[in-house]
Amino acid sequence: MEPKPLRHYVEGEYAPLDMPAGWHVVSLLCFAAALGSRFLVLVLLPARWPSSWMRPLLPGLAGLLFALLGLAFGLLGLRNVRGRSLARVGVFLNSIVIVLSLLVAFAFFTILRR
Repeated sequence: MEPKPLRHYVEGEYAPLDMPAGWHVVSLLCFAAALGSRFLVLVLLPARWPSSWMRPLLPGLAGLLFALLGLAFGLLGLRNVRGRSLARVGVFLNSIVIVLSLLVAFAFFTILRR
C-alpha cells in the first residue's frame, strides 16, 4: 500500500512553497503587528534614541510598513475564493491603518516645521 501523491508536489529541496489559503491570515497578522509596532520597536531597538524626534517617528514608520505589507498580502488573498471574506477584512483594516498613519505623519511634520 503506497501513499497517495499530493497534487502540487514537486520533488527536490528547491520546490516552491504552496500556501493557497494563508494570505489572509498573514494580512491580519501584519495588521496586528502594525497595531503593536510601538511595542515591537521598543523591544527590538535600544532605549537610547539618537534624537528626540526619532522616538515617535520609528514606530510610525514601522506601523506604516506593516500595514503596507498587510495590504499586499490581503490583495494576494483576494485571489482565493475560500479566504476572500477574511482577505477583504484584512485589506479594509490595513487600509485604515495606512490612511491614519499618513494623517499622523502629515500632522507630525506640520507641527515639526513650526
